[in-house]
Parts: sequence; C-alpha cells; structure tokens
Amino acid sequence: MSTTITAQIARLLGPRQLVFEEQVLGAEKLGPQEVLAETICSAISPGTELAAYLGEPPLRPGPIYPRVVGYCNVAEVKAVGAEVKEYQPGDRVLSFQSHRSAFICPAEKIVLKLPATADAELAVTTYLFHLGYNALLKGGFTPGHKVSVVGLGMLGLGAVALAANSGGQVTAYSEQADARALASDLGAQNASSKSEAGKGNHATADLVISTSNRWDDWLLCLQLARKEGAIAVLGFPGRGQASAPFNPLDSQYFYDKQLRVIACGMSPDLPVAPHELRFTVKRNCEFLLGQILAGKLAAGTLIGQRCGWAELPTVYEAMSASRTTRLTTLLRWK
Repeated sequence: MSTTITAQIARLLGPRQLVFEEQVLGAEKLGPQEVLAETICSAISPGTELAAYLGEPPLRPGPIYPRVVGYCNVAEVKAVGAEVKEYQPGDRVLSFQSHRSAFICPAEKIVLKLPATADAELAVTTYLFHLGYNALLKGGFTPGHKVSVVGLGMLGLGAVALAANSGGQVTAYSEQADARALASDLGAQNASSKSEAGKGNHATADLVISTSNRWDDWLLCLQLARKEGAIAVLGFPGRGQASAPFNPLDSQYFYDKQLRVIACGMSPDLPVAPHELRFTVKRNCEFLLGQILAGKLAAGTLIGQRCGWAELPTVYEAMSASRTTRLTTLLRWK
C-alpha cells in the first residue's frame, strides 16, 4: 500500500523569519536503504536555536540562511526501503532530524530505536544530555572530580545532572535563582551566583564546563580551574559580544596554571566495534537513554513546556524576551 505524507518543515529565511514549508514524501520514492518516518515530538535546543533565530554571528563561515532548525526528533517509522533490516513500520526512532512533521533519511542516520515502553517525550531529550556527557568524556572526568559548571541553561543543567549522577562534586554558577535551584535539585552540591564566586579562592575545580558566550563568564572559568585543570567549552566565548575587556588567554591563568582548553560537543559517528572506538554517538545515546528511562537522569525536570508544532514562532519570541532559565520546549507533531 502506498504511503504519502505532506510534511511541514520549519525553516528560517532570515533573523526572526520562520516559515513552515510543505514537502510531499512518498514511500514509493524510498531508496533501498532509506526510511520514511512521521515525527511524534521534537525538542528545542534553546541556545543553538535562539542564536539562529536572532541572527547571531555564525559558528562557521558560509551562508547562514535559509536553514532548518532543531536536531532532537522522535518519530514513528512508516515505511522502509527494500534493504533496511534493522527497522520496520511501527518502530519509534530517535534521530537528528530538524523540526518537521515527517522525513525520509538513510537508515544509518537513525541514532537508535526506542524500547516499546519508552516515553517518547523523555527520550527526545537524549542528545541534549549528550553534549554535557561529551564534555565529561573529553575533559577526562573521573568520579570524585570537582566539577564547576558555568551557565545554567539547558546544556549547563544537563551537565550538572550528568556530573552529579556520575560521582562528581559539582558546583554550579548562575545569576538566576531559579537556575541555581534547579541545579541543586539535579544534584549540585553547591549553587552560587557568579558574583559570589569572586569572593575568596575558588581555583579548585578539576574540570570547568563552560556553557556561556559571555566574556565575564569566561574569566570566571579561567579563575575557577585549578593548576593543570581543564576547561571543557560547550559555549562560544565572545559570540555576539564586544571585544574582550581582558586577555582571554591571560598568562596568569592559561600559562601559569598550565590549563587545558577543550572544544566539546562532537563525538565520532562511526559504525565500528567497541574495541576499536568505545564512545560513539550511538553508544553514548543508548547509555543516556537508559539512564533517562531508569529515572537516573531527570529529563522531565528540563522540559519547561509542551505545545503544538505550529506554536514554534511564539515559543522563539517568548524565549528571546525571557529572563528566566531557558529549559527545552517539546513540540508535539501528532
């Protein structure tokens, strides 16, 4: 039987110019190794998506718009190509597809298949935790390490939860009281305002996780790290900011402390055996989803609201005006 779906795809044509475009997808056009799926829900990554919506400086050279938005998607498989063996109609899958009601993609691009009993609206947050997990892996985290997390948006709170859940001694920093309260709920042993961090000697962190673009937050990261400590960078220091009012690699911090500054966020995505490469995107996400489903990672705490997909423009506008912690919003497509 033929399966045809008219998909709605969220696309930015320019700053604050969000539209929904239609695309007709048909099972009869599937390649032998492709999957047709219909989205159940997708999750907003607040920092990344709001930066694109507002037109902040791009992270890479090249055209910025038009572009799709979003990368956390749970969908139901509707049809598969002749050579696809690992998925079948009715399976629910996690992928990096953007905010769209349906899609066709190569089967190899699917991250994982959800267990039959999994809550799709919790599972869709998996990759938002993955970014913090990547920072722990690249930063050489070991249980017992002192971990400071600067900036408590979605990624910072996820990093707090992962570090605390893995045996870290976590201190979280934010000027927002609601964010500090959430960090404490997620396992941070201490949650302080950034202004309080300047009082006394706090250069004891084995690993500092930076999730902010602000230069004053970057200075705080340099100050918090101990000698021969590491700063795992999930934010983009200086993005959308004026020139730094200080040397971002001041020798009193970077050289004298012999710091390691590590760009984080990307993991290998290769179909190889664990003995060749243990921590791949798919294996990482399988682990994190298991933690979410077991109740060890409080995914529900990081979901600020749930709404229909057509409300995405309103959500972006509300996020841009908000002074409270930007948690994820779940978009329901079915």
